[in-house]
Amino acid sequence: MKPAGQILGDYLSAFDALPLERDLREKALMCLLDTLGLAVSARTEPTAQAALALSQKLGDAASGTAQAWISGQRLSATEAAFANGVAAHAHFQDDTDIPSWTHPGSLVPPAVVALAERQNASLDDVLRAIVAGYSSINWLGRDEIVSRRLIGRGFRTSPTFGTIAAAAGCAALLGLDAAQAASAVSIAASTTGGTLEPVRAGADEWRVQNGRAAQGGVIAALLAQAGVNGAPEALDGPKGFLSTLAGLDETPDVWATPPDPAIMREVICKPYATLGDNMPAAMAAQKLYQDGVDPALIEAIEVTLWEPFTNYPGTNFKGPYTRLVQTQASTAFAVGTMLTQGDITYDMGNTLRDDPAILNLVSRTTVIPDDPIGALDSRVVLRMKDGSLREAVTKDVPRDLIFLTRERTLKVFEARLSRLGAAPGAATAFGAALFDGLDQGASPSISAVLTELHGLGVQS
Repeated sequence: MKPAGQILGDYLSAFDALPLERDLREKALMCLLDTLGLAVSARTEPTAQAALALSQKLGDAASGTAQAWISGQRLSATEAAFANGVAAHAHFQDDTDIPSWTHPGSLVPPAVVALAERQNASLDDVLRAIVAGYSSINWLGRDEIVSRRLIGRGFRTSPTFGTIAAAAGCAALLGLDAAQAASAVSIAASTTGGTLEPVRAGADEWRVQNGRAAQGGVIAALLAQAGVNGAPEALDGPKGFLSTLAGLDETPDVWATPPDPAIMREVICKPYATLGDNMPAAMAAQKLYQDGVDPALIEAIEVTLWEPFTNYPGTNFKGPYTRLVQTQASTAFAVGTMLTQGDITYDMGNTLRDDPAILNLVSRTTVIPDDPIGALDSRVVLRMKDGSLREAVTKDVPRDLIFLTRERTLKVFEARLSRLGAAPGAATAFGAALFDGLDQGASPSISAVLTELHGLGVQS
């Protein structure tokens, strides 16, 4: 087998000439709009504000700069990648690649968009780079072999894979040759990592982890372009990524073939502000809410969930909830909130963490690990006080809730920006024009796209 870095380098160097089916480019645009909407919505989140405050604001006319999404201010590309990565991850609602157990939306788009502005690249260039980065992160976690090992050793996969994926997307955007792209990946692999402790503890720095990974990817790609050589076996050498971080003695067979752009179709976008592990259970609980179940009449709740999700730090926590992230990680809190509110928003983790009705349901909830049902499936069974049972399963919920369509993407984007003061219909028209433009020969610059976004009337 070739060194893993070389496999990625060869894949990325040829990416510019790789034909991409329209639906893959369209899915990349869906992920970009989802990420932008999330980041702008987080403009008042304290960690996102703190990250932006660290940056040196540059003049509007300064060349080679990039925009901070929550403010429109011009920053250096590396500082924009950091600030935008933190903002995109701030509400814990960014998209998910299940095999790698990551949130690529806060890792790849912040990196490639910032670099694309620096390079005066087009939206089409960005979408191709997003596919390159997303397919690379999926490849790193292919069949969950490396993902599970990292998690078991206390590493968080998003920032640990994320620096490499961000570098991969940036390498594709820059058009690096095979040796340079391999070096970009190697530099990233040698400088990456992040622990699970912040999620377990309900602390704040997990947001920072993804922003740093996005920034690290930009730096790795630019260093490789400048001629800095990465270790040839940074991924799979005796003291490399696999051995040191994942504790693996051999390169997994699934890394023998290059990434597959088609995995874009499998990326899910989270409709609720809760840990991705809780998404299937929340979807089933929402079905029960929509069916008119009275929470006051519930005696007990059984949640059947994919076993690996039940082992993730924080999912089994049932209070007392003193920090927002503790509510976002807790399966019982997610189900209880959905059964009483019909939704799970970011603010609910603050305003409803002491809600008596939710806490009553939390205390009545039992989570049952079940490996065979799969990552996207869950069953919620309610035993009512009159002895009757009510049940819902995730498969009964429309899949476009998480896999997205053009229509749902625009609906979500419109809702997010309208809450921030955009004129009715403005966000929908903006997004629809971008979708319609995918078939046109000329693609707008990404800087023009972001300038138009900040001109929609969103209030600071």
